[in-house]
Amino acid sequence: MTKTRYLLWRIAQTFGISMHQRHAGHAAAETHLLREAEEILGRLTWADTENLEDLSVEYWSLRRMVMKHEEILGNIESANVSLQKSHDHRAELLSMVVDSTKELVEERNALEETSERLNSEHKMIVSDARAIRRRHDGIKAKLEVLVGEGGSHSPELDASKQELLELKKKFNTLRNRRDTVVGELESVEHALKNIETRIENRRSEVRDEALGSYQNLGKVNRDLSSNRVELGSVETQMNTLFSEIGRYVLAHHREPSVAKVASVHYSLINQMSALDLSIKLNRQLAGERYETAS
Repeated sequence: MTKTRYLLWRIAQTFGISMHQRHAGHAAAETHLLREAEEILGRLTWADTENLEDLSVEYWSLRRMVMKHEEILGNIESANVSLQKSHDHRAELLSMVVDSTKELVEERNALEETSERLNSEHKMIVSDARAIRRRHDGIKAKLEVLVGEGGSHSPELDASKQELLELKKKFNTLRNRRDTVVGELESVEHALKNIETRIENRRSEVRDEALGSYQNLGKVNRDLSSNRVELGSVETQMNTLFSEIGRYVLAHHREPSVAKVASVHYSLINQMSALDLSIKLNRQLAGERYETAS
């Protein structure tokens, strides 16, 4: 809003053309821009205001806050480094869990395959033994019938007796093999239990170390979060002080004591002064009162 446009709108108002809401909206938007510009101007000039008595409190407060700001940034950087180290250590531990038990797991898998094979063989032995037992019982019953019929000597009787002997030999062989398989199974099961214990012990050692790593990771994250909250608080306070300094420099930039500080930033100050005037004119057109900063 320039003075020429302001005069045109004032003339329009005398003819009943009034847009109060429009001017109020423009004034609000321009006020927001001016507040941002004040913060920028204060950020650019505060380091040169040490000798301005009116800004002594703001200047030294900012000096203290800058030191605090740098300290917190250092803490955050240190925490980020620690965080990365913790993540790397965790990844290393996860890799160690696999590497430290790889050979044992392979040995366990081989024993499990052996156990499955022996169990399958044991089932086959039991099945074959049952079949022989059934055949044995059948031949024994046949012999009882043949002997009962008075045939103590006959080719059929002799053949059945011979088969019965063969079945007994096969059964004994199967029983011996079954005992051997059972012994091997017990040995394999014992070896499996031993390997499981060794695997669990190694994993437990890594878990204990990992627990310390996770606890450290949690502490670092908490410290990082706390520092970020504190950094945000300090930056908010600094921005408030920047705004106060910028507002003061804008209002007093023509005074000799401030002119030297403001001289480098006249382009920005001129834009802010024009914005300040526009806010005043828009608010007057909107029926509001406004005091300029300059």
